[in-house]
Amino acid sequence: MRVQTSRFGVVEIEAADVLNFPGGIPAFEHLHKFFLHPIPENPAFTWLQAVADPDVAFLLVDPFLFFPGYEVEIPEGLQRELEIKEAADVLALSVVTVPDGDVRRMTANLVAPVVINRKARLGRQFIMEGTRYTTRHPLFR
Repeated sequence: MRVQTSRFGVVEIEAADVLNFPGGIPAFEHLHKFFLHPIPENPAFTWLQAVADPDVAFLLVDPFLFFPGYEVEIPEGLQRELEIKEAADVLALSVVTVPDGDVRRMTANLVAPVVINRKARLGRQFIMEGTRYTTRHPLFR
């Protein structure tokens, strides 16, 4: 399958690479199909690219690499929704913001992780309730 993107040009993906976000992503509820587009030179980061809109892509980071004590508690309802049966099938990533394009000021949203069941190819961004985390944790000090 060929997907047009504004950042990477035309990307060739397999149908099995498509992730279904049944409820979309907050502020992009109309988009349900995405795929991960890794950054080979920096595997800590990946892009979550919308299939249907070439301009919509989110930079994601593995938060556990930058914040070793980070914890994501996935509510039972979300586990059922994403058909999570094994912890090994779960991928939890954080959306990155790059203020004014300055990578030295990058922040990660630790309040609302993007949770993906790699096996079922289902995902959702959800807001953790009552957490000590913020939406703007600096990646670099």
